[in-house]
Amino acid sequence: MLQGYRPDSMEDKWFVKTDKPEDAQDTIVVHAYWGWSSHEMIALTVTAGDPSKTDAKEWATITQIAWRKVWPGSEEEMSEAKAKRNGVGFCNHLLKCSLEEEDEEEDEDEDEDEDEEDDEKKDEEDKKDDDKDDKKEDNHDTKAKPKTN
Repeated sequence: MLQGYRPDSMEDKWFVKTDKPEDAQDTIVVHAYWGWSSHEMIALTVTAGDPSKTDAKEWATITQIAWRKVWPGSEEEMSEAKAKRNGVGFCNHLLKCSLEEEDEEEDEDEDEDEDEEDDEKKDEEDKKDDDKDDKKEDNHDTKAKPKTN
């Protein structure tokens, strides 16, 4: 990953550049560009693990992924799961890494957790709106109404 990837021929579409760490404990960012444009398609933030606490094969972790939502030649947006698969794929293929894909169950659990958090926030907002509506109704009830004879 640290060396990046330079295409050997015009047919190669990927170019990968890595921001070099200042020391072994720094975070690096792997930037992947597709085609002959300067448009970044995917960026992986990789954080080095503590050598005293990790196995040799798990010396670093991809902690963040950023990707272009719509890729050239496609009209549909890329999901997070597909972006992760693409990131692992190009690292393994072009950069000769041996990354393992995250279990789908873990992705689903994360998505469910995010959905639950979103639902909780929405419920809180709805409750605030209901409270405001109740106060408005209370204000209407306290106004003096004209008497009819």
